[in-house]
Amino acid sequence: MVVRSIRERNILFLCQDNAASSQMAEAIAKHLAPPKTRIFSAGITPGKIPPQVSSVLEEVGVKLSGQKPKSLKDVPTDEIDLVITLSPEMKEKFPALSTKARQIHWAIPDAKGISGGEAAMNAVYRYLRDEIDKGVAALFLDYWRNSGAA
Repeated sequence: MVVRSIRERNILFLCQDNAASSQMAEAIAKHLAPPKTRIFSAGITPGKIPPQVSSVLEEVGVKLSGQKPKSLKDVPTDEIDLVITLSPEMKEKFPALSTKARQIHWAIPDAKGISGGEAAMNAVYRYLRDEIDKGVAALFLDYWRNSGAA
């Protein structure tokens, strides 16, 4: 069996505020990424990471590892091969990046405006984490499925 490598080696998760979904995606992707894959996240208008993001990631053994909200100017956009937009508004107003970057959109709901107590907020963040985890796992599945077959 031939081992295939992933084509996209520099991946950017992009959302409006780089506070929740894209931060989770970056952390999970770094946890699961194949070798020589660089993972970034950014937002159009960086916000503040809610504490629930870190706590729900730690529940599954993933750490934010010093991540902070970043804007596109903090990312080497000319080196990005794949941009994954996460928030609903990003599908419509995607900024122009490198011409070589392929773009896909994941329909991840926005966590802004969550009402309810701490339990409700944690449930929403767990749902987001699990949806993002499925997407990231699918992104790298081909690589890992074939990596031990050589």
